[in-house]
Amino acid sequence: MDLQFDSETYWNRSSRAAFSFDDEDEVDLAPDLASNGILADDTISEASFNNSATLNLSIKSILSEDALKLVLQEQALDDRVLPKGVSPEEELKLLRRQLQSTLYSPNLEATAQKLLQGKTAPLEMFKSLQEKQQLLDTLLAQGGGHAVITVLLFLKRTLNALQFHAILRERPRALEQYLSYLKESGDLASHIELLQRFGRHQEAALKQFQAALASGDLGTRKKHLQLLADAYATAGVGIIPLYEQVFHAALKMQQLMEKETGLGKLLRAQPTPVEVLYACCQANSNWKEQDMLKPISPQRFAADQQISAAQYEWTALNERAQAQAYADLECIFERVPSWHPLKTKQFHISFDLTLAVLRLYELQAPSTVLQLFLSKMGNSGEKLALARRVKCIRAVIDAMAGLKQQQELQQLKDTLPERSEEQFYCENALKSLQSKRWTTDNIKLKL
Repeated sequence: MDLQFDSETYWNRSSRAAFSFDDEDEVDLAPDLASNGILADDTISEASFNNSATLNLSIKSILSEDALKLVLQEQALDDRVLPKGVSPEEELKLLRRQLQSTLYSPNLEATAQKLLQGKTAPLEMFKSLQEKQQLLDTLLAQGGGHAVITVLLFLKRTLNALQFHAILRERPRALEQYLSYLKESGDLASHIELLQRFGRHQEAALKQFQAALASGDLGTRKKHLQLLADAYATAGVGIIPLYEQVFHAALKMQQLMEKETGLGKLLRAQPTPVEVLYACCQANSNWKEQDMLKPISPQRFAADQQISAAQYEWTALNERAQAQAYADLECIFERVPSWHPLKTKQFHISFDLTLAVLRLYELQAPSTVLQLFLSKMGNSGEKLALARRVKCIRAVIDAMAGLKQQQELQQLKDTLPERSEEQFYCENALKSLQSKRWTTDNIKLKL
């Protein structure tokens, strides 16, 4: 798939400058060399060069200033220093040999080592496609890093698109490094285009989605999301349905925020769906009725955004507890059984009940609220351990009664403040246990 957007509507194309490498700033010496007649033929040899004709000439009369600078630069990089006291003709021979080696005889290993060491190395001497591929492969075999990117940029500049993409296709490591470079340099358009060219449509779609969400203001984000949703709806490339659902869900969220201006006061600049859900919980005034027709309803918003039941319940529990609206908590976890719509609502929680109790305790919910959630636990042993952990005395008493721990209840009663509510509650639990025991014994005697 190749989704195209023109330069004015495609968002977030980076204005940042790409990396600058020294090989891109090299000086083209060909005109100077041609005008001076030096090295006009690639096959010129040392023996065929008549040194005697130049003995009375200065170096600058033979080499252009730019060519001389390049030779000296290469000499410095190679740590080669001309011996002191050499004659002009010998110096000219050395300089000529270095210039010929630099521009006309590609030295694969020497060039690779310079690039790996972060040094400047002219790449224009690598003329043929084979030489360029060999240089890239040599760097890839040795790790490469930025040296690989240097060569890839040189290849992109000197090869046609078909050749360049063929090289990337045959070398997955080079492709990944080039994609990473495009990402780091901020060239999002080229990054997405390359992903699409190599059939990585899901990654491209995700990058486009992230770019749309990163747009500055609400109106721009909505516009870009609409463009993205429309583009993938008509692309006909078999993109997995989940992506289209995500695009449309994000578009609905932007439309809701644009319509319900009050939500904006509760949210940061670029909120996540869960943060918008939290704001919807804050704005919701009726938890007894689940109004699925009202777009700002937490239940409706969770359904539109395909937020899981566990995430919805966890978000609502946190918001209501922090708002100290504890009476609404039971409504969040009430469900009417789908198989029997006329049956009364039942308590239902989609995540671990222990997490709910610990979170409520952390938010300093009253003991009565903790007892409500602890009462929904079926295992009396687990209930007892958790009740002790959150210091909920009534739940501890209930758990002991469920385990028929009459002696432990008596010991607990003696530690409770005199005539306190907890002590009366414990006494009633003891009486209930004793009454049940007497009834059970009476039945056994009759039998």
